Amino acid sequence: MHAEPTFADAPGGFAVLSWRRSPMRTLEEQVVIITGAARGIGKSIANSVAKAGGHAIVTDILEGEAEETAAAIRASGGKATALRLDITRPEQAEEIAAAVIERFGRIDALVNNAGLDAPHGKAWEVETDQWRHVIEVDLNGAWYCSRAVIPFMRAAHRGRIVFISSLSARLGDRHISPAYSTAKAGFIGLTVSLSTQLEPDGILVNAITPGPTGNTGSPYSEAGRQAYLAAHPLGFGGPEPIAEAVSFLLGPGSAWTSGAVFNISGGHFRGI
Repeated sequence: MHAEPTFADAPGGFAVLSWRRSPMRTLEEQVVIITGAARGIGKSIANSVAKAGGHAIVTDILEGEAEETAAAIRASGGKATALRLDITRPEQAEEIAAAVIERFGRIDALVNNAGLDAPHGKAWEVETDQWRHVIEVDLNGAWYCSRAVIPFMRAAHRGRIVFISSLSARLGDRHISPAYSTAKAGFIGLTVSLSTQLEPDGILVNAITPGPTGNTGSPYSEAGRQAYLAAHPLGFGGPEPIAEAVSFLLGPGSAWTSGAVFNISGGHFRGI
């Protein structure tokens, strides 16, 4: 049921419009679904959620690797459950949401991270099937997952949804397929649209646009390393800064943050 607005007195005597909504749990108390969590950024997000005390629902089409990630979290004392999910199958997204509700009674947050690595391709080389595949995986899949959890979050009058977009949504790249950039720009559109519609129900929606994360363990040549550092003044980030930003967006500190797009790129991109 849609929440009705009420007026409350703010500090300083100002009247502000507030919504009847349930207070958000701390990350320590949350059940968080992370898509594409078997490896990379998604794995780092799952580790960060579990380290904070939350229960990480590690979903991925790579079932074996997802279970390995969850098992490693449990072995270190954290809470994690692995579930196979093909995000291009809407019915699977709905089944995952229902399974989490049945077991835990709630879905506190969804992190839409799953997608293809940025495929290369010139506009005139992209075949129709290739375009459709990238859009289906990198845009539609996140919509299917979001649509599956929204009814449960609305019923609880609280929730968080985070989209892991890309700087490719904002910066042109002569090598990256326009299908990928289009899909990731779609995440920003979903963030703006969903936040507008869901804020009255206590559901906050935000996005992160990572740049190339780099990794001190990657097999960079010295020339490649210097080129990366020249473009990223803050150095090699790896996936951890992305996971830390997600933790902020899931926590109580972001209670006044919705419809925002966060640039987490090590200084690679500046401005809005």
